[in-house]
Amino acid sequence: MRKRNIVIVVLLIAALGAYLGFRMYSAEVPNAAGQAPELAVDAKALYEAFSTDERVAGERYNDKVVEVTGTVREVTKGPDGRVNILLETGDALGAVVCEFPDGEAVEAAVNSTVAIKGYCAGFNMDVLLQRCALIR
Repeated sequence: MRKRNIVIVVLLIAALGAYLGFRMYSAEVPNAAGQAPELAVDAKALYEAFSTDERVAGERYNDKVVEVTGTVREVTKGPDGRVNILLETGDALGAVVCEFPDGEAVEAAVNSTVAIKGYCAGFNMDVLLQRCALIR
């Protein structure tokens, strides 16, 4: 009798764990479109902050919704359907890369000034903003 109760409890815990794991796996990742920006900065200033002191800039910007204003250097569409807008920083080797979700219609012309908000994901030669939204 006692062994049977232990088996039932273990099975219930396993079922609960499987259910919670599935819910977490299938949950939607939030997009910046519905979020208010926590910080606003110019693309050049954001890039300079990371290239000067990556640790301090990371503490300030990483995992936060950041609104970035800048001039469009390039617009690319990857094979996975994601649109990337590169913002000019004054450095030929670095940019602020704004990554938009799959299938999102993004209209931005090269050399135009735009405001974009997204989740700052850090610095690796470029500053990366993910799950971005164009501010109209």
